[in-house]
Amino acid sequence: MALLRSSSPSSDDASPRGSVNPAEQHNIIGKGTVIEGTLRSSGNVHISGTVNGDLEVEGRTVVMPGGVVDGQVNSASAEIGGHVKGQVRVRERLVLKSTAVVEGDLYTQKLVIEDGATFTGRCEMGATAAARGALPEGERATRRLGNDPLPAQA
Repeated sequence: MALLRSSSPSSDDASPRGSVNPAEQHNIIGKGTVIEGTLRSSGNVHISGTVNGDLEVEGRTVVMPGGVVDGQVNSASAEIGGHVKGQVRVRERLVLKSTAVVEGDLYTQKLVIEDGATFTGRCEMGATAAARGALPEGERATRRLGNDPLPAQA
């Protein structure tokens, strides 16, 4: 579900599709909703439900208390109050709220951890960590499921 808002309503509804400001685009995954697969957005994403897959968000990612992400998070900024199981890659500022449970490595420029948040993994911070954590241009996040051994290299 995508909600589009504009601060200055236009009388001309024939504007090009790409003219929406991504910062004004809000995608909401509601409580009880389950998404399977990679979710990509040029705007912001708020999750109160469950995403079983990776998030690739050009704007801000918010995982609300009770929200679950089982996969990698790659976002410009993020606030986590729910459960994330996977790497979190944030180019700017990452906030772990007091209700957050994160199982995975963090790569971010700035990190705020509230009292009560739970984090299991490694953390790299600073401009170089944010750059190192960012995916190269055109590359998508991948992850392995289960405990299967890696295939043999030929």
